[in-house]
Order: sequence, then structure tokens, then C-alpha cells
Amino acid sequence: MKNRIVKSVLAMLNLMLLLFMTAQAEDLAQSIGLEGVGNARELGGYACENGRIVKSGVFLRTAALAGAAEEDIRRLKEDYHLSVVIDLRMTSEVAEAPDPEIDGVRNLHLGIIDEEAMEKKRQSLTAEDMEGIDPNNSLDRLKLAVKMGIIGDQMYINFLSGDQGKASYAQMFKELLELPEGEALLFHCTQGKDRTGCAAMLILSALGVDEETILYDYVLTNTFNAQRIEAEQQMLEGMGVEESEFDLYMTAMDQVDPQYMVNALEWMKDNYGSVLGYITGELGVTEAQIEQLRDKYLEEAVGYADAA
Repeated sequence: MKNRIVKSVLAMLNLMLLLFMTAQAEDLAQSIGLEGVGNARELGGYACENGRIVKSGVFLRTAALAGAAEEDIRRLKEDYHLSVVIDLRMTSEVAEAPDPEIDGVRNLHLGIIDEEAMEKKRQSLTAEDMEGIDPNNSLDRLKLAVKMGIIGDQMYINFLSGDQGKASYAQMFKELLELPEGEALLFHCTQGKDRTGCAAMLILSALGVDEETILYDYVLTNTFNAQRIEAEQQMLEGMGVEESEFDLYMTAMDQVDPQYMVNALEWMKDNYGSVLGYITGELGVTEAQIEQLRDKYLEEAVGYADAA
């Protein structure tokens, strides 16, 4: 029964993907209109129960901010009243492409991946594991990440089950509870899709957004990254990548596969009863705080009171 439900959800998502891949990302309601930052959008406007929707202009999700143009920074400060940036990347990623310093905005590094554990995995690789791997070749680095278990369809479960990920996502919720009224919080990783996608899923779940909408938000990455995805597909085809490995490499770059998120959602249901069960049980967010978040970040949809 569960497998049939999962397959029907995936079929629905694939249909939605076909419809929205043809749309222009900047024309979608979720776009926040940044020119130098990829996958830049917000969580506002999504429907919850009782005729309420997520407030617009509060929760911003993006890829890395290093390429932000002056106009992007002005927009974030003046139009969105940004006050907190949560950087979910590893320290090496931060050092390679640091966020711009934005006056009046606090930048908080909350890495999701356990870098110490990853380094131990790297050191345990054998000569056989490294055979044919060129560390300077981008495709070979992806192959190595797959071998180390960093990339794969259980990746989000690893984010959510690891101590580092749990501590960082728990701190994210503390920031949400403390965010002043009228200000915005931006969270991002490198591509704005995996660690960021899990953060968005947790926030929307806490606010009472349904699973179908959460998955819709997740696959929007493929619309916002459509040009990058097309270029990467052509690159892999030119490299002669085997068909059996094609999707894995695409999801390691700028494309998302809904199965990854479905796996994470099913894991939380199996182990905690629901995503909310995970949030309260592992991240330490109380039921009273869940209600506080909903009172703070939800508003009545226009026309709902009249229709009711």
C-alpha cells in the first residue's frame, strides 16, 4: 500500500515537473528576483489548514550568496528586511566562496555535514577505491563522493540522522522563534537544493503545510535551475557517462530527484510517526513552540473569511 502511494506521489511530481520546467523561474510566485544568486526563492504563500498561508517575504532559500550583485544585496536589505543568513555549508565551502558581508545582517554558520566523519571516510579509502580517480577532475570528484556515501538517495536521511545535522537544524528553529517581526531569514547551502531543501521541508512541515506542497517546493529547484541542468546534461552526454549513472551525477549537481525527499519523509514517518514527531523528538522543538511558529508566520488567506 505504501509503495503504491509513494509511486502515485512521484507520478504527480513528474507531471508537475513537466509543466513547470517550461515556466520562467522569475515569473513564478516564489521567485525573489536575484540576478547573481541561483535557486533564489521564498516559502511565502503556501497554503496550510484553516485557510491560513505562510507569510510572504520571511523565509528565503537560495544557493550560495558569493555571486550576489549589489542590486541583489540592496533588494535583500531594503525589500525583504533581511536580518539573518544561515549558511548550511561545510567550512571548506565557506572558505572557497564566502558569503558577502551585509551591513546589519548576522551570518550564522550551521553546517549540516559532519566534516570530521567525512574526513575519516576519506582517509579510509584504499588504493583500489582511488583507482582511476583524478582529484582535479570534477566528474571524478563526484564519483569519489558517491563511493564515500556522501551522494545518493539516502543522503537526506544522513543529514537528518547525524548529530551535526540535528544540532544545526535545531538551532535553525531557535532562530525562527527569535526572529523579530517584519524581518526575513535566508538559509542556503551551495546549490540551494539538498541541505537547503531539507531545511525548507522542516520549516514547512512545522507550519502545517501538506506533504504534496512540500514536494512541489522541493522540485521547483529543477525549474529555477533549468538552464544549468540542460548544460550539465549536455556535458555528461559529451563525456560518455553511462546511462545507469546519469541521474546520480545530475542529482549531484543542480538537479533534484523527488525520490530523495520521499525517502527522507518515509524515514521520519517510520521512525517518529511523522515529520512533526521528528522535529519535536530529535530537534527539541516543543508543541507549544510549534504553535508559536504558526501564530507568528501564518496569516489568513485573502478572501478566506468571506468564503467561510
